Amino acid sequence: MSATNKLTTYAVIDPGPNVLLEVTKSASPIEAVKKIEEKMRGSEYVATRSYDLGGEESLDGSDPVYLVYDLTDAELDDEGLTGEDAGLVRAQADEAGVVVSSAKG
Repeated sequence: MSATNKLTTYAVIDPGPNVLLEVTKSASPIEAVKKIEEKMRGSEYVATRSYDLGGEESLDGSDPVYLVYDLTDAELDDEGLTGEDAGLVRAQADEAGVVVSSAKG
């Protein structure tokens, strides 16, 4: 398997309520968010969205924003994490990106 196909374990957090939505293995932070939105809202919704990496300023926008953390070196039990563990993830894991989900067009 080449490095470009390597899956990383990511934790995806909704920063509004500061809730850990899910821990998932994906190729990138954007792919992790797409997986979660597809589970929550369906593939038709994901097909109408554009996903981009943003910055802290993205948190002030009107589009859904997700904080994505790389759990590779965090020494956390990724299978035992729950929605209430967002603070723990934010304290111990490396931020992989701020992903913005916006309407296409």
